[in-house]
Amino acid sequence: MDKIFRQAAKSKIILNAHRVNNGEMFLSKEEVSEDANEDFFFIKENSQEQMLKQVISLCTGRLEKYGNYDFFQNIQVLSPTKKGLLGTKELNKMLQEKLNPNINNLPEKASLGAVFRPGDRIMQIKNNYDIYWERETSGEKELGSGVFNGEIGTILKVDEEEKLVEIKFDDDKVAWYEFSELDQIEHSYCITIHKAQRK
Repeated sequence: MDKIFRQAAKSKIILNAHRVNNGEMFLSKEEVSEDANEDFFFIKENSQEQMLKQVISLCTGRLEKYGNYDFFQNIQVLSPTKKGLLGTKELNKMLQEKLNPNINNLPEKASLGAVFRPGDRIMQIKNNYDIYWERETSGEKELGSGVFNGEIGTILKVDEEEKLVEIKFDDDKVAWYEFSELDQIEHSYCITIHKAQRK
């Protein structure tokens, strides 16, 4: 699609995305209309450590002066890779530490090098047709099964006694994962660009 509609033409993200697709540089300040949204920033850093500091700073409040941005509602960090200091694995650990530290000593569960706790953003990473869920809709309880690769949610509770993790997905369905099923989820404070394209 080559045409940019009027509403989208105010978004610097969309305008710059079209330029990148055309092999062009980002728009300069002089090329942007005064009523354009402040939704795009290019921050040049040469070291991975400085890039990491910038990402953490932006996710922990620095964007608030540009709008009422809450990380858990409005921000998704993307990385082209899983490995390295700026890959999803390390960024998820750092963002969890800054955005969802376990200051109240709530139960948490370690699995495959990750620690899951209430409040964590997670993503289902494989299809599970058998897991049961329920959802409240207009006072009615809906029951179903199946959670699929790419679905994102939030951990509500880690139950050590029952060995269950309760997760509410963004479409309001609530599912319970046995501790042995935690290999089906990973943190989603940061996800790969590949995963984001599949959502």
